[in-house]
Amino acid sequence: MSKLLLESSHLTLTQLETLLANSISAEKISKKGQRRLFRPSARNISRGSYNRTLIQAQNNVIRSIYTILLLGYVGLFDTPSLQPFLELSDNLQGYLEELKRTPNSKASPMNQLKGTLWETVSALAQRRSFKDTL
Repeated sequence: MSKLLLESSHLTLTQLETLLANSISAEKISKKGQRRLFRPSARNISRGSYNRTLIQAQNNVIRSIYTILLLGYVGLFDTPSLQPFLELSDNLQGYLEELKRTPNSKASPMNQLKGTLWETVSALAQRRSFKDTL
């Protein structure tokens, strides 16, 4: 599911890995210089490269949030329009929790849930979710 979401996001795989590595390593180690070692795909990455990628990822996330706020402010994305996205976020979190609890023998119901969630994501991501005021 994360791969499908990543494909349509403003983050690259490297940026997502860096954000996750930074988050995980912040809890485990205190030295910022060693956080880069938590990134799975690049063992020999320099601190400068890691920090640039982290800043790019953080800026992309911040810009995405400001975009949503701006669209709401100018009236192109009403607050009620956000409700399906919030519900989807809760459903995705529930899916992840269920995935952790469900043994592999119950893969079929989980695949069905994954398909349903992906259909919901696809439907919400359509351009029709914006108000037709222009």
